[in-house]
Amino acid sequence: MKIVIRAGGLGTRLWPFSRQNNPKQFQALLGDKTMLRTTYERIAGLLNQPEDLFISINELMVKRAKLEIPEVKLSNIIVEAECRNTGPAMCLEVCYLQKYCQPNDIIASLPSDDYISNNQAFIDLLRSSEQFLRQNPDFILTPAIKPTYVDTGYSYLKAGQNLQSAGQETIFMVSDVVEKPNEDYCRELINSGVYYCHTGMYVWRLQTIADLFAKLQPGMYAICQEVVDLLIHYGNNEQIRQLYSQLEKMSIESAITDKVEKLAMSVSNQVGWSDLGKWPVLYNILSDSSGANVMKGQIVSRESKNNLVFCNLVDKLVVINDISDLVVVDTGDVLFISSLKKADSTKEIIEDLKQRGLQKYI
Repeated sequence: MKIVIRAGGLGTRLWPFSRQNNPKQFQALLGDKTMLRTTYERIAGLLNQPEDLFISINELMVKRAKLEIPEVKLSNIIVEAECRNTGPAMCLEVCYLQKYCQPNDIIASLPSDDYISNNQAFIDLLRSSEQFLRQNPDFILTPAIKPTYVDTGYSYLKAGQNLQSAGQETIFMVSDVVEKPNEDYCRELINSGVYYCHTGMYVWRLQTIADLFAKLQPGMYAICQEVVDLLIHYGNNEQIRQLYSQLEKMSIESAITDKVEKLAMSVSNQVGWSDLGKWPVLYNILSDSSGANVMKGQIVSRESKNNLVFCNLVDKLVVINDISDLVVVDTGDVLFISSLKKADSTKEIIEDLKQRGLQKYI
C-alpha cells in the first residue's frame, strides 16, 4: 500500500491558532508532537519502504514538511501551487503517483489532521480495505466511523449491502449520502444506527481513480497531468501556478465520489475518530469530565466551566472569572472570544476580515 498524507489545508476553522503561515498540521494540539508527525507515526507500520510514503503540501510548506517528516523522500512531496480544495488536490496527487507507482497499487489518501483514538484498530481497518480492493479493484472505498455525537458539519453515509466482514472490520456498500444535515435530521440519522460519519479518507486502486478523473473531470485531469510533467522536469514555477489556478475549486466528493456507482465504506467500531478542525471538537476531545475547562498556557480559572482557553504567550496570564461555554484564544496579535457553540464559524470571520482589509491577521 502507498500512503499519501494530505497536508495542504489552511485549517481556517481553528483560527487564530491556525494561520496561513503556520497551519494547524504543523502545531502540537494534542501532546508534544505536531499533527503531521503524529499522522505519519500512526501509519508508518504500513510502509514497506520509504518510497511508499507521499505528502501533498502547499509550496510554501515543503521545507517544513521535510523537516517534520525527514523519512519522506523529497521527490515524494507533491507540491500544490495553491489551495483549490480536495478535488484538484487529489487529482494532482493521482497524476503524480502515476509517475512513481504501478497501476494496480492500492493508495490510501489520508488527511494530516485527524484524531484517532485506537491506532492499531485504524491500521487493521486500512489493511482490511486493501484486502477488499485487491479482490474488488473497481470500488472506491472510504473509511467511515460510527458517530457518537451530533455534528451538522459532516456528511453521513448509509450502510447498504454487507460486502466483507473480517474480525472487527466490515465493508458496506454506500446506499445513501446525506450532506451536512440540520441538527434534528442529524440526530435522527445517528439514532438509526445505519449511518456512519464520512471521514474524508479514501482508499483506491491507482488505475481506477485515474480512469474516473479522466472520465468525470477530463479538463481537470489534463491540466494536472501537465502540471505534474512541469513539476518533475522544472520544479514549481509561474507556469504551473497559472495552470493550476485555472482549476475550479471543488471537493473530491463533488468531482468524483458523488458520481460513482461502486462506492463502499469500511467501518470498525474500535476506531474513535474526530476531525481536529473545529474548536468545539477539540474541546470534546480534551475535556475529561462534564463542566471541565480545557486550558493551555498560563490560565487561572475562577467559578468557570465548559470553557476552552488557549494562550501561547509565555509571559502572559489569562484569568477567567464566572464564565461558561466560551472559547478564548490569545495569540498575541489576535484575541478571539466566541461562544463554544458558534466557534466553528471562523471561515465566515476570515472572509469578513478580508473584506475589512485585515489580511495580515489571517
